[in-house]
Amino acid sequence: MQFKVTEAAFEGFRLIRREPRTIAIWAVFSLVASAALISAMIASGFGRFMSASTKGTMAPEALTGFFVGELIAIGGGLLIASIMGAAVYRAILRPAEAPLTRLRLGGDELRLMLLSVIMGVVFTGLLIAMVIPVALLGVAIGVAGFMGGQGGAEPHVGAMAGIVLVVLLGYLLIFAGLVFFAVRLSLAGVMTFAERRLRVFESWRLTKGRFWRLLGCYGLAVVLMLPIYMVMMTLYFAVTFAFSGGDVGRAMGEIAQPDMTSVAAYFNPARIVYFLLAGAIGGVLNAVMYAPAAAVYREIAEMRPENQAEVFS
Repeated sequence: MQFKVTEAAFEGFRLIRREPRTIAIWAVFSLVASAALISAMIASGFGRFMSASTKGTMAPEALTGFFVGELIAIGGGLLIASIMGAAVYRAILRPAEAPLTRLRLGGDELRLMLLSVIMGVVFTGLLIAMVIPVALLGVAIGVAGFMGGQGGAEPHVGAMAGIVLVVLLGYLLIFAGLVFFAVRLSLAGVMTFAERRLRVFESWRLTKGRFWRLLGCYGLAVVLMLPIYMVMMTLYFAVTFAFSGGDVGRAMGEIAQPDMTSVAAYFNPARIVYFLLAGAIGGVLNAVMYAPAAAVYREIAEMRPENQAEVFS
């Protein structure tokens, strides 16, 4: 059974209209969780590394703070994303569960966290596998151009042009390859949730023959999210610009590299406004981002009779 691209892409907005109270609760959760995550990173000493890197001095404790902060950021980010993703999947596929908030921390969320780690390893391997031949081809063209240019300068110019062309085409091919694999494996998360077991590569079979429809669905969802994100960032810059006394350079520096030496220094008035905006919009963005895959799976899952009872129970 096929699915309608626009129907799946707009599933998040239907969820927002259907459960506005739930979206508001997600916004509060997103705000609190993000603030707690940043505070934990700062408490770990992550800010000391950022400060030392700008001054050109690096103490061992600064490096330790950096690694601990990175672990907190990655682990906490995965946990928050898994909780929010499972909440959206639950609202669409298991509407009877946790009807007030849809938020839980249990087997579903832990499986999604594990899946995210596995997917990170898989896509890192794919990226390396695709970069290596592009790099080798670029080196080969460069060596050939150098060897052929022993008698004059023009071959060197041609070799450089060839290397640049190969690199550009290589990056495009790598990007296209990553998009292809991401789309083909895009149902792994919702399958893992719906079937209550880890499903890593089973999405490949379910998305066979549906690549372009899925790409169109996800592309439309991204287009729908962009204006929301742009409005949030525009308001954030306006507030930061105002608090910086109208200094554009200072405002851009505050956005690009905030002061993380302490919790009080980080949560200045402009940053607090940003977190309030991000929290308010966070529930909406999560619904729009995760809902399409759940809607697609709901439509085509009946082709897998062994899962139908679980998905629609």
